[in-house]
Amino acid sequence: MALRTGKELTNETVATIGKFQSGELKVISTGIDHLDDALLSGLTQGIVLGIVGRSSHGKSYDMERIQRHILKTQEDVLYINCNWELSHFKLLLRDISQRTGNSIDKILFEKQTEEQLIKLKEICDDNRTENVLYQNEPVTPEVFKEDIEKVILENPNKKIVVAIDNLENILVSKGSQKESMDALLYQVNRLKNIHPYICFIILNQMNQNYLLRMDNPKNQRPIDSDIYGSDQLYKLCDVLYVKLIPWKLGIHEKFMVFHKDMYSWLEDHKVHGNGNTASFDPYGRAFYFYLKLRAVRDEKNVQDVFIEQMFKKEASEQTTSTPSFTTPLFNTPPVFEKEISLASFEPSFSSLKDQKNSPF
Repeated sequence: MALRTGKELTNETVATIGKFQSGELKVISTGIDHLDDALLSGLTQGIVLGIVGRSSHGKSYDMERIQRHILKTQEDVLYINCNWELSHFKLLLRDISQRTGNSIDKILFEKQTEEQLIKLKEICDDNRTENVLYQNEPVTPEVFKEDIEKVILENPNKKIVVAIDNLENILVSKGSQKESMDALLYQVNRLKNIHPYICFIILNQMNQNYLLRMDNPKNQRPIDSDIYGSDQLYKLCDVLYVKLIPWKLGIHEKFMVFHKDMYSWLEDHKVHGNGNTASFDPYGRAFYFYLKLRAVRDEKNVQDVFIEQMFKKEASEQTTSTPSFTTPLFNTPPVFEKEISLASFEPSFSSLKDQKNSPF
C-alpha cells in the first residue's frame, strides 16, 4: 500500500533521527571532504548522488575511492557495483595500478619483488570481500530493478549503496536510449523508498554542448544542460557535481573569468587579471562544480566549487607520467614490440579469483 498516515511516517522518522543522535546509526562517509559537506556529513538513506564529467576526467576514479573508503570504514555496508563498462579483471588492475603507482604493463609482465607481492596480496585480499556485489554487464531497467529488489529483500538490516557507472550504458530493451535511461531513473526513484537505508551513486557523461563554448572563458563553467541524455538525472539527484579537468581540454593558462571577489575560499588557485577580474589556474587541477545541492548549511555562503591540486608545474615538468588518479585507459592497451590485446590476458589473470592458484 502506497498510502501511509502522517503519524506512522513521523514516528519512523523521529526514531531514525534518535538513532543518528545516539550514535546507533552513522552516516556513510564518502571520504571526500567537500562531498561529505555537500551531503551534510555523508550518504544518508534515500540519497541519490550524481557525478557527471567527460570521459577520462576522473568520474570512475571518484566512485572507486568512495567504494574503497566505505569498505574500509563501515563493515555494515553492502556495496553494489554496477560497472557496465569494465570487467572485474580490468577493475582489479586499475585498483592495483592506483594503489601501487605501477603501470599496467609492469603489473602484468614484470617479475614482482617480494615486497611488491606482499602489496599485491594485500590489495587482492581487500577485493576478496563479500560486502561487494558486482554487475559487470549492461542490463535493462527491468533486470536492474529485479536484481536490486532481490538484494533489498535479502538484506533488510544492512546499509546498501548502489553505484552505477554509467547511466548511458543501460541496455536498451525498447524505445530509445533516452527512454531506457529515464526508465532506469524511474526505478531508482522507486527503489530508494523501499529499504530503510539505501543510497544511489549515478555516473553520467557530459554532452558535446560544453565543447562548443569552452573557448569563451565567460562560458566555461558547466551548467545542467551539459548533462548527457536525460534531464531526469538532474531532477532526481539530491546532490550532483560535474568534474572537469580543463588542461585535458587544452586549457592551460587561465580557466573561467569572474569578479576577483568571487570564490573567496579558492584564493590559492586564482590568477588575477586586469582590473576587477580573476581566473583559475587550470594546470594540474581537477574542478568540482556542484550544480545541485538540495540542502545547504548556510544559504548566504554557499560553496559550490572545489579544486583538487593533482600536481604542480614544477613536478609535472620533471616527469611525463600521468597524474596518479587518472588510471590507465583500457581502450589504449600497452604497446610493446607489437601491440598486445589486454583481453588476451583476462583468462590467465582470472586465476586470482581462485586463492589456491593465486600467486598472491
